[in-house]
Amino acid sequence: MKKLLSNKIVNFCFFLALSILLIYYAFRSVDFKHIIQGFKNVNYFWVVLSLVAALTAHILRAYRWGILIEPLGKKVRFDNLFSAVMIGYFANIAFPRLGEVAKCGSVSKTDGIRIESLLGTVVAERGMDVVMLIVSTIIVFFIKIEVFGNFILTHILIPIKEKALKVHPYQIIILLIIIIAFVVIVRIVLKNNLLGEKLNGKIRKTLKGIADGLKAVFKSKKKTSFLISSLAIWLFYWIMTWLLLKSVPITSNLDLFDGLFIMVIGSFGMTIPVQGGFGAYHIITSVALGIFGISYENGLIFAIVSHESQTIFLIIAGILALLYLYFKEKHRKKVTEQVANHPA
Repeated sequence: MKKLLSNKIVNFCFFLALSILLIYYAFRSVDFKHIIQGFKNVNYFWVVLSLVAALTAHILRAYRWGILIEPLGKKVRFDNLFSAVMIGYFANIAFPRLGEVAKCGSVSKTDGIRIESLLGTVVAERGMDVVMLIVSTIIVFFIKIEVFGNFILTHILIPIKEKALKVHPYQIIILLIIIIAFVVIVRIVLKNNLLGEKLNGKIRKTLKGIADGLKAVFKSKKKTSFLISSLAIWLFYWIMTWLLLKSVPITSNLDLFDGLFIMVIGSFGMTIPVQGGFGAYHIITSVALGIFGISYENGLIFAIVSHESQTIFLIIAGILALLYLYFKEKHRKKVTEQVANHPA
């Protein structure tokens, strides 16, 4: 337990340091007076509308997750699903990638479903989100290939290609050997109970749970609903981004397709494993707005309004979700005690 806690602390400190470094890089030569003046000109009516769009996307995400959980044999109440989703986002702000575990833990506690199986459904969710991001990127690439396509090629695809080319064939072979060796060792350890019956049982339970969660996706009778809800989630992300562009005078003249471009670029920024995308989102979004002739400082105004409005919203929503589940559980225990003390 102490080792697990120390690993979490080390991870937290590492990603926090990386986030601080990125924030420093994003703001190192910025005139803060200009930024503050920019905030005064923001139309917060559009920001509020963007939060409504974001909330709708989160509601749809909870609904979609429920579709994946149903084949596990239990229908989870929507309020528990939505609360878990918001708790997951809240956890991600502090610890990158912890949100998936946090939201699974929440539903596991409220509805008694094995957390290992829930993790399998989350893997499927993330897989669909990756597909939606790739599809969105392809669409944006070809909408204005000379502008959007060139930016994506220069700032995303070519850097990925260059990093891939730096990987030597022997490194790939070594990696494959390590993976195969790891799988073989795990099978031998589990088959011969080398770690003891208790620990072996836990490992088997975890692997089986994740496998069951993934299988449940293919057993779902609502595959069409899953696909439509996935499309709707990303549609509202698009609307949210466009509304945020409308809120800042310097970006208010950009159209819906420009908003789709910024949504895609911002999504790549959020994939970098730092607390809540701090720094990474600001840099890539501000640079991307440069293709419209918007200066880096003015781009930062939009990036800050966009990122921080969503972050504050998620913090508040996450805290409210935690309080809601706490008082709900407290009420349930009280009712249970009353029934036990006054049987019919």
